[in-house]
Amino acid sequence: WVAEGNMSEAALRVAACKGGFEEDGYHTRELLRCHQLEPKLEVPFSSSRKMSAVVCQLSPDSHTLATLKFSVEHTHCVLLKGAPDRLFPKLGAVLSTVAGALAVAEGGITDEERQLAAESNDELARQALRSLLLAVRPLTAAEVEKLRGMETAEERLALFLAPGPLALLGLWGIFDPPRSSVPPSIRMCHEAGIKVIMITGDQRPTAIAIGKQVGIIQEGSNEDIVARRCIDLHEEDEYLARTTSLDRQTSPSSRKLKRQLSVHDGAGKDQQMKPFKGSEEIVAMTSQCAIWSRAQPSDKVAIVDSLVVQGQVSAMTGDGVNDAPALKGAEIGVAMGISGTAVTKNAADMILMDDNFSTIVAAVAEGRRIYGNVQKYVCFNLGVKGAECACLLTAIFAGLPLPIQGMQQLVNMTVTHIIPPMSIAWEDAEDYTMRVPPRETAKDLVLNRVHVLYRWLPFICCYVLVIMSSLCFNVWTHTGFFHVHSLIGSSVAGAISRGKAACEIAGHLREDGYFVADAAPFHCKCYRRSSFFQETADVIDQWGRTDPQSIKVDRWSGNAGSAFDKNNTPFASGHHIETCTDNKGVKRNCWSSNIDSFERLLLDPASNCAAYGAKLGKSMGYTSIQVGEVLSLATFRTDGFWGYSRFSFAYSSMLMFNLSCLAMVLYIPPITALLGLAPLTRGRLALALIPPLVLIALGELTKIEYRNRLRMRHALHGVWNPAKTLDP
Repeated sequence: WVAEGNMSEAALRVAACKGGFEEDGYHTRELLRCHQLEPKLEVPFSSSRKMSAVVCQLSPDSHTLATLKFSVEHTHCVLLKGAPDRLFPKLGAVLSTVAGALAVAEGGITDEERQLAAESNDELARQALRSLLLAVRPLTAAEVEKLRGMETAEERLALFLAPGPLALLGLWGIFDPPRSSVPPSIRMCHEAGIKVIMITGDQRPTAIAIGKQVGIIQEGSNEDIVARRCIDLHEEDEYLARTTSLDRQTSPSSRKLKRQLSVHDGAGKDQQMKPFKGSEEIVAMTSQCAIWSRAQPSDKVAIVDSLVVQGQVSAMTGDGVNDAPALKGAEIGVAMGISGTAVTKNAADMILMDDNFSTIVAAVAEGRRIYGNVQKYVCFNLGVKGAECACLLTAIFAGLPLPIQGMQQLVNMTVTHIIPPMSIAWEDAEDYTMRVPPRETAKDLVLNRVHVLYRWLPFICCYVLVIMSSLCFNVWTHTGFFHVHSLIGSSVAGAISRGKAACEIAGHLREDGYFVADAAPFHCKCYRRSSFFQETADVIDQWGRTDPQSIKVDRWSGNAGSAFDKNNTPFASGHHIETCTDNKGVKRNCWSSNIDSFERLLLDPASNCAAYGAKLGKSMGYTSIQVGEVLSLATFRTDGFWGYSRFSFAYSSMLMFNLSCLAMVLYIPPITALLGLAPLTRGRLALALIPPLVLIALGELTKIEYRNRLRMRHALHGVWNPAKTLDP
């Protein structure tokens, strides 16, 4: 069998079945035939009454109900079941044995008997059992007729509870054990700075016992503060109906900003309650209390509303129709998918499909993991984009070659900035994720101060230092220069001989004395080194000719053979350049008057030794940038040492994708030419991979201080005990 619906009713149904009274069994049918119910006289259960009642006929001959015997003037009896604390004060009699049958004893209930029943109830409560009291009261024919004339259930209930022979029939202890996963989940919530509050209709001792059992409160806690009855939320005045409200204008939720939620204490004629206390008093109680017992629907709304007023992000769970207002008022309303009603599900923001509290905790952990990965994604993306911008600004202001430009940036953005960082979505949560309190959502900018100052900014500084240094070194080893104006060349006479430029540019003077330079140099002299430790550089001295584009240049090294040697050009047989002075008094290189503008002896502006040497150096720089960024993504995967992180198929796939794209960019001629790059030999490629390794090492070193700052930030909340495996 499977229990569905109200668990208390299900427990009673199971007990009846075990006693031989199955739903369609013979004994049940006989009992209902002999003792017909009066459906119009029953009092249904409600959260405010905490009890229900049914009226049934007695046997007309024996005036009995099974083994219960009543006086001859009684024709009916009422059976009441409900909360012990509601029925105990109304008890007026006990049962006794008369002639072998149970009957209502004469003389009423004594204080000792009432105390014994209360102690039995307390004993059940201490065992975390939900207690249910069953009482019986005989009714005369006149009382039954009077009941038939009453319109409301409250009027009938008042007659049942009026002073008289309401006798204690039994006290049930119902065990509704929490799932084994609940205590560790609540402990995890406490470690994560999440306060768990239990709002229940059970009596206070039972609620306290259950709270201790699952870990909501601990042994030795001040129960007067952490466990209250919902009646404490109400004034001590006489019962009346009024409306109070808690101002939600301080709520952090934009959905509830400047909204007031009214708590209707007098929902109807049958359910009048005492008015609520002032909002300040309620806030003082809800800020400390973790267990609320004997809750009614408006009590739940008031508690949730008070938590929102305090700026707390509240998530309310519920399954019944009475829970719907509280779910609607909470920041996050969670309805039960199995036991929840349609009204509750419609009022909720999300539905818990397995009705398991641990699933909520797992959802919180997953949400924190996702948010942590979003922080890593944002930090990495802002880091690489900010670093590239910083490199470009450094190059512009320092007069250095641009490390990346134009189409290169678009390609790198696609294969490094956009696609590979998606792998962060599959990363595990950090060890401390569920040991820190919830973040402050009011001023949440994704990245906090620690991220910016100790993760983002150091990465940019290290990136600029490594990439720009390696770029200058690579260009210098291939040309002997690294400033842009030196690589482009100079029109000032004697610039190469003075070591000021790699190339010389000629031109002509206009009539006004203004010097007009050529678009390409006529002479370049570069100093190429195969390594930093080569003492004497290889000198490449190139002179212009009339057909420079017809000379084939090796795409791997830029070597044109001896085609541009001075002895193989017109410069070997004649004087074609003379010194001239412009209108500013600067001595320039000018073409001789016998050289026509169409016959000028020039070098190819794209393949001369300075231009192609700079292209090789910048190709190595681009390789360092793309590889450095995709490898740096590994350091952003975790706050700990990247070598300790688990193998990630997602990141490994993205790494292979990125390196494959780099190979295509460098070694497929049309793509290489389109991006303005040059293919790299194995030696140059190996040299270009050194800066990424240095960048990773610096990133891991800066993460040490970043982790220290994280510890300090978490320690301020007093909840984080850092894991030893976090450090390398």
